Amino acid sequence: MNYQFTEDGSGLNIKISGELNFSASNEFKGIIDKLMAAKGRAITFDLGGVTRIDSVGLGLLYIAKEELGGAGGKIRLKSPQGGVLKMLRLTEADADFDVVG
Repeated sequence: MNYQFTEDGSGLNIKISGELNFSASNEFKGIIDKLMAAKGRAITFDLGGVTRIDSVGLGLLYIAKEELGGAGGKIRLKSPQGGVLKMLRLTEADADFDVVG
């Protein structure tokens, strides 16, 4: 998994590429730790470059929502494609997150 942070008027954006799975869990938890200062702000995870997500990867997104989404913050998932979008729909995670584009 690779990631890149950017910030704009709408909040923080984290573009993720590669696989979001068990092997990415420590790195993803590091992302969450870095974002703790932004708690309460809008955070977008751009999943357009994610090629595969498993149940652990999905769990990591829920951890991010729980840890970062408080105090009026919003977690958005942007541009999920193929199997990633299918996983979000099958697990009904698309109803728990603001999924765009």
